Amino acid sequence: MAKVASVPPEILYQRAKYILRNEGWRAFVRQGFSFVGNLFFSHGNYYIYEKNLSSTDEEIKFKPKIDCTPRVISKPDEFDQLIAQGYDFRAMNFRRKLEKGALAFCFFVGKELVHVTWLAPNKEAKQEIDYLPFKVDFKAGEVCSGASSTDPAHRGKGLFSPIYSLIFSYLAKDGILKDKFTIEVSNVVSQRALAKFNPVITGKGRYLKILWWQSWKESPMEGTKQ
Repeated sequence: MAKVASVPPEILYQRAKYILRNEGWRAFVRQGFSFVGNLFFSHGNYYIYEKNLSSTDEEIKFKPKIDCTPRVISKPDEFDQLIAQGYDFRAMNFRRKLEKGALAFCFFVGKELVHVTWLAPNKEAKQEIDYLPFKVDFKAGEVCSGASSTDPAHRGKGLFSPIYSLIFSYLAKDGILKDKFTIEVSNVVSQRALAKFNPVITGKGRYLKILWWQSWKESPMEGTKQ
């Protein structure tokens, strides 16, 4: 899923220290080159999904393969309280997203964050979690989700479907009509995880960024089933 392109310098510094300390030089160099490269050039092909929600989505339950605790964080104050309690957010940029109204759907092992997927209920929050300019009609009861991140040590442990089970149940109870999101065409693992919820692919987009110039071309796919 597409992630936000801009990160405050202080968060970058904290994140870099965390990667160096916990994941080693190789991960630090690899992610460093990837980040710098994306500043100058970025491209990708994406499927645009829609998940129409109803009360039945409250009943869809997928459980993680590991013992972890779900938590929804919706306000900066909640984040501050968890930090004060010793929760480890891996130096990720939580505060700015929360200040813009985004919600963080998290899994923790103890007090260690192992997965987060973000939800944007408004335009400002969407700009923080997904830089792709696909259309979301927030005034008509639509939201969008994305910016998923899993701790490398816990990848492949079946966290993606359970977190979306939590998200769709939360939205259905809140009366939200539709969740929209994007997945890279090459990301077959995420596509399979989300296919369990029977979303519809409504379009395909191509993104290209060269320095400060950006292009987004979108073509409809007439409600193709996953």
